[in-house]
Amino acid sequence: GLLLAGSSSSLASNLIRQGQNAVVGGAVVIGGQPVMNEAKRQEHVQQGIAKACATLNDLEVAVHHTKHLERLLMEAIEKGYPPHDAEQLRMCVKSLGPVADSFLAASDGAVDSLLSVLATRVRSIVNDAVGSEGSAASASFMGSSVMGSHGIPQMTVRMNYNLDDDAYQLLQLSEGFMARMCASLDELMQPLRIHLAPRLSDVMVLGLISLAAKRIESALRRSKFTALGALALDSDMRDLLAFVKDRLDSPDFKSNVSLYRACTPLARLMQISKLMNVDDLEDVLELISASKRKGNWDIKLEDAKAFLSMRVEFEGRKVNELLRISDDE
Repeated sequence: GLLLAGSSSSLASNLIRQGQNAVVGGAVVIGGQPVMNEAKRQEHVQQGIAKACATLNDLEVAVHHTKHLERLLMEAIEKGYPPHDAEQLRMCVKSLGPVADSFLAASDGAVDSLLSVLATRVRSIVNDAVGSEGSAASASFMGSSVMGSHGIPQMTVRMNYNLDDDAYQLLQLSEGFMARMCASLDELMQPLRIHLAPRLSDVMVLGLISLAAKRIESALRRSKFTALGALALDSDMRDLLAFVKDRLDSPDFKSNVSLYRACTPLARLMQISKLMNVDDLEDVLELISASKRKGNWDIKLEDAKAFLSMRVEFEGRKVNELLRISDDE
């Protein structure tokens, strides 16, 4: 079982990397000859993705059938053997548990390999959406015009939460960075989600969202926020949350609590959004205390100070005075 699981995981990782190279390279090589036809290229890439996902799914199926076999044998032992003989047989059947665990570990390891391959692409997607480090920190309302539906020019903007009234109104008429980023992530995930087993698909989606959320938080740390900008942040984070929920198969993740536990970087973004949207600094301690009581707070006080100091309406001195307490209180 361990040997089969290890070899399957290695094969899946190699197939995934080959498929990624095909996507990134933009051309397919068959028999040493480049094939430039786009339809053929897409077909070749989709076949590679399907083959890699099938290998991952085989491990998931092995886990399911091994556990099912263990359960059936246990039930048969309970019904058909005397207690003394049953105990020895139960010990034998329990040896199937480590076999199932080995398949599960190999399955999760293969998904980790997939995520490591896709990590560079995710970073590129987020960076393109939010802007480079220099532009993400800019206070100006950066944007470019693209053609929307019916050929009508539409403004697309990068991450910026230092908004006055005019910039906020313009943002409502524009394609924000979050919509653009989610669309690009969808293009990356959808071919895999089609072929992966539901649990593996969820693990993959949560892994990619974790990578993206960490990049977004890094960009937020270089930003400035007005009260209107904080409202825009709240809207963006709600859109991201809805996007993630819509792409997860397990009904467990329809609950925010379960989803936050499974994806801490996403939970942190939602907490940062709540923090930046307080109307008054005096409300901060109550927000933190109430969230901690619910077990839904991952922002350390030093981080909270740093983010609150980015609200242009809040004085850094008052922020430091307010949060001059230990992290344990």
